[in-house]
Amino acid sequence: MRGRRGAAALVAAGILAGAGACGSGNAAVFHPVGSVSPAPIQAPLPGPGGQRLGSFRFPSDVSIDFTAPAPADAVKRAVIAGYQDYVLSLWAAVLTHGKNTTYLRHAGGSAAGFVRREAARYASPGVTVKGTVTYNDTRISGVYFGTGADVLSCVDASAFHQVNAQTGATEGPALPARLTRYLENVAEGRNSDGTWSVTRLAVYPATSTQGAMCR
Repeated sequence: MRGRRGAAALVAAGILAGAGACGSGNAAVFHPVGSVSPAPIQAPLPGPGGQRLGSFRFPSDVSIDFTAPAPADAVKRAVIAGYQDYVLSLWAAVLTHGKNTTYLRHAGGSAAGFVRREAARYASPGVTVKGTVTYNDTRISGVYFGTGADVLSCVDASAFHQVNAQTGATEGPALPARLTRYLENVAEGRNSDGTWSVTRLAVYPATSTQGAMCR
């Protein structure tokens, strides 16, 4: 999947320009030179109970689920942790109407742009999100020289909703309609302290050829 381009690809900078819109363009992915590391043997991740990101605790009616087991290899485990921190920081920004800026430590480039645009959709204190968003089949497609990595994940947001913050009434899907299910492809870079952060992001709706694996 790495490096594929097509009209179905949604680069993060254009995903949320219009609710439900699916722009065309090139997928921004990491293009290193070198060999790809083999897939690791994996071990289970801890469950989602009591989710928090730093001092931020997620409300009880919001669940961010990661179903894939963690890699046994320490470097690859750190890559997956970097991806999960990015995901949690995205939804922390949304739930705080953009006030939580932890994502700045976990995302750059088009990935940070995705967070900013999604948080902007929920800037009004009158709207929020509720339900479960699930990240399935998360896998590392390549680790390059210990400083770069590509990660793929199938995102299922069909049980994640935009709701009225006062009444709790559902107003629509949490993400634009064509992104109810999609394939997420991220590139990560290793930071000087050994942690990893997401530098580029592209998504492919499950209805597209590229995202068909996530149907």
